[in-house]
Amino acid sequence: MNWLDYTIVLLYIVFFLGMGYFFKNNKNSTDYFLGGRSMGWFPLSLSTMATQLSAISFISAPAFVGLKLGGGMKWLTFEFAVPLAMICIMLFVIPPLFRSGVVSIYEYVEKRFSPSTRLILSIVFQISRALGTGVMVYTIAMILQAVLDIDYIYTILIISVITIIYSWQGGMKAVVWGDAIQMILLFGGLVVCLIYGWYLVEEAGGLTNGFATERLQVIDLNLGIGPDQEYGLWPMLIGGFFLYVSYYGCDQTQAQRMLSARNEKTIRQLLLANGLLRFPVVLIYCIMGFFLEL
Repeated sequence: MNWLDYTIVLLYIVFFLGMGYFFKNNKNSTDYFLGGRSMGWFPLSLSTMATQLSAISFISAPAFVGLKLGGGMKWLTFEFAVPLAMICIMLFVIPPLFRSGVVSIYEYVEKRFSPSTRLILSIVFQISRALGTGVMVYTIAMILQAVLDIDYIYTILIISVITIIYSWQGGMKAVVWGDAIQMILLFGGLVVCLIYGWYLVEEAGGLTNGFATERLQVIDLNLGIGPDQEYGLWPMLIGGFFLYVSYYGCDQTQAQRMLSARNEKTIRQLLLANGLLRFPVVLIYCIMGFFLEL
C-alpha cells in the first residue's frame, strides 16, 4: 500500500465518525433506538443485507465453492429458502410485531409471555451475538492486517472503537446509513474482485483447462440422509426456511430494523428487496469460488 491507500482509509474513518456526529440529535429513546420510526425501505434493506452478508461470507462462501469436497454451487440451494421465509415473515411476523409499538423483539416477548422469558432470551441473544461479533471482528481484523500491514490487535481496536463511537453518537440512523454505505462498498468490491478474477483466469489460459462439471450442480434431489448426501435440496430448503425466518423475523438485529420502518408497507418492501437482491450477491460469491479452484 502507498500513501493514497492510507489516505482513503483515513478519510473513510473520519467520514463514519462524522456521520455519527451528524445523527447525534436524538430527542428520545424512540429516535435513538428506532430512528424515530421514520426510515425508508432503501437504507433499511441495505442495512439488513449488510448484517447478514459480512466479511465471513466474503471468505467462507468462495472457500466452500472452491475448496470444499462435494461443495460447488450447492451453496446456492440455501438461497431458494429466502423468498419462502420472507413471505412467512410478511404474513405472520410483521403485523403483530409492528403494531405492538415495542422497541425490541424482547419487549414483545415479555408482553406475549412473561418477563422471565424476555430475560432468558435476551441473555441468550447477548451471548450468541457477542461470540458471533467476535468472530466477525477477528476476521475483518485479519484481512486488514494483511492489507494495511498492521498487527491484528491494533486493527481490532480500530474497528471496535470507530464502530462504538459512531453507533453511540448517532443511534439507529447512523447504524443503518453506515450499513447501507458499507453494503454498497461491499458489492462494488465484489464486482471488482469478479472482474479481476476473470482477468487472472484468462491470463492463465482461460477456462480451457476446465473443472469438474458436477461442481456446477446446484440442486441435488436427495433427503440428506446417508453418505454423499450432505447438501440435498429438501434438508437445505427446510433448514434454510427456518434459519431465515428465525434470523430475519426474530433476531433483534433484524427486528430492530423492521421496527424502524415508517409503516408495514416499508417493511414488506425491504424484505422483498432482500429476497431479490441476496441471490445475485451470493451468486457472485460462488463464482469467485470457482476462480479459487481454477
